[in-house]
Amino acid sequence: MAFTIKNPPEFTMEIPQWDRDTLGDGTEMTKVPEALLNNEVYLKAFAERLEHVTPVTLPASGWTGSAAPFTQAVAVPGAVEGMEPMLVSALEDGASAAEQKAYIKAYGIICGGTAELGDGTATFKVYKKPASDITVGLKGV
Repeated sequence: MAFTIKNPPEFTMEIPQWDRDTLGDGTEMTKVPEALLNNEVYLKAFAERLEHVTPVTLPASGWTGSAAPFTQAVAVPGAVEGMEPMLVSALEDGASAAEQKAYIKAYGIICGGTAELGDGTATFKVYKKPASDITVGLKGV
């Protein structure tokens, strides 16, 4: 007996419940473990995505607008409209004190703004332009 794993995985709550009064139709009954298996694959992929961090680089020269809010749209592979990732620091281990200071300042500006994901993109809005390039992480993309 072969089960079909959907690609991309799909989650469903529409799983028939069988009891002793249900007609034992093997073809119909096969759909139950297949749906449960697809739910497992979906949940595993979802959990892995929640732990994954996608780096996003925002160059200082990429901000547009002559007044606040300043915007910058960047490509984010795997992003889907409606996702709600968490912004995390991507400061490299072993950064010098000067690099840390510049990063913390730029990161604070990014955190003080907003971001919205689209299909394969992220648009950041800030109220002050960061003076340096910055790479941040989006956890959950």
